[in-house]
Amino acid sequence: MRQFLDYDDEYITDKICDLVVETKYEDLPPYVVNFAKRHILDTIGVIIGGSTMENIPSIVDFVREQGGQKESTIPLFGGKVPASMCAFALGPAARATDLGDCHEEAGHSAEYTLPALLAATGLKPGFSGKQFLLSFVLGQEILIRTGKAYNCVSCEQNSGSQGGHYIFGPVIAVGKLLGLSTTQLKGALGMAKCMTQPYDMSMYTPANFMVSLHHGFIAQDAINICLLARKNIIEQYTQVFSGNRGFYSLFSRPENEIDFYELTNNIGIKWEMTGTTLKPYPSCNCTHTSIKGILEQMETHHFTYHDINAIHLDESQINWTIVAQPYEVKWNPRSIPECQFSLPYTVAAAAYTGDFFLDAYAEEKRSNIEIWKLMKKISVRQDMDLPPYAARITTTLENGTIHTGEYFMVKGHPEEPFTDEELCNKFKRCSLYSVNKLEDTTINEVIEKIFSLEKIDDMVKEIILPLTS
Repeated sequence: MRQFLDYDDEYITDKICDLVVETKYEDLPPYVVNFAKRHILDTIGVIIGGSTMENIPSIVDFVREQGGQKESTIPLFGGKVPASMCAFALGPAARATDLGDCHEEAGHSAEYTLPALLAATGLKPGFSGKQFLLSFVLGQEILIRTGKAYNCVSCEQNSGSQGGHYIFGPVIAVGKLLGLSTTQLKGALGMAKCMTQPYDMSMYTPANFMVSLHHGFIAQDAINICLLARKNIIEQYTQVFSGNRGFYSLFSRPENEIDFYELTNNIGIKWEMTGTTLKPYPSCNCTHTSIKGILEQMETHHFTYHDINAIHLDESQINWTIVAQPYEVKWNPRSIPECQFSLPYTVAAAAYTGDFFLDAYAEEKRSNIEIWKLMKKISVRQDMDLPPYAARITTTLENGTIHTGEYFMVKGHPEEPFTDEELCNKFKRCSLYSVNKLEDTTINEVIEKIFSLEKIDDMVKEIILPLTS
């Protein structure tokens, strides 16, 4: 039987809870506040773009059908529902486009945290922009740190182990927004640990709407957990992170290979949440360097999809595992999620269009004969020497010319961030897909307010309602 050392779980939990309860907005460095505002803008834009994606209107209908206390306005769609059900509606919309964020070790984050926070603003009037920003930063920080501690992406996902750390982020964020005490927050983290699922990562196999729906369940659970914690139902909890029953006992590696130091080292001083990539393309992050590569080659060397004879992709292990296998699925995607997780589809669609955005998933694109012909010209090989997410692209043209390049990161990566203008353009581009028509003046006003979020007195009145029909 595996034995797990204590690793002073009480110290870890106390350290996290003390940070969350004691940190004030004024304690946040300006660069963290700036990153948070940009991240919030990006994710709200992604929710807007996701509002018309397949199944999202049906999820909102389901939420409305449940009735209940009228607490929170559903952004874009309108109508008031219980806060937890509002979170359930927003979570899938945040992930449906797969255009949000991705941390290289902790995976997706704000697509869990922000839907819960937006929904929680209906629980009492007058949440300010400063309160919202602070809650978002703390939730993101804990989510990222819990994911990094066990190398969720580079180790666990490739080895077949399952994730589950996502819920800690929205619980921390909502708990901070609601003003939970240290004791209440400990109880909330204990409940969150009990709600983590050992099969979270199986939502990716097979690729279907569960990838998006998962975000709704997590955001909904986070609000319910914090509301229960506020009633002091569970005041103490042991073995939240370490120990035989702690969160990290879920995984295949022995606990002495979990980096518990990552959870608390320089917490409140070094802000890991700023290491998140804001995605440029609406697809799995594992496709991004290849999309960038083919588009860059086409622009640099002035060729179109008509000129392509063959495309060979050498991919890092995680790219190969997630978006290139199994062959019979990745080269024959039918649904939108299957296309989002298909390396040959995304590369072929990008080459065909000379761009890659949400229209790539329209029915006419998914069934386009020219894209399917291009997919047949694409071959993929795993290259264990390439770092995570990297790709090498060799494109052979009909005239025999060969173009080769290696691609390690994309625009939006912390080392190559979007400019404010580029981020605003992405937001505006997403707004074209809104379930309710948004006027240019409304879009510009919302963008301006998010960039000055610390001056907002009421998040609902100044951000949510202007976006809502």
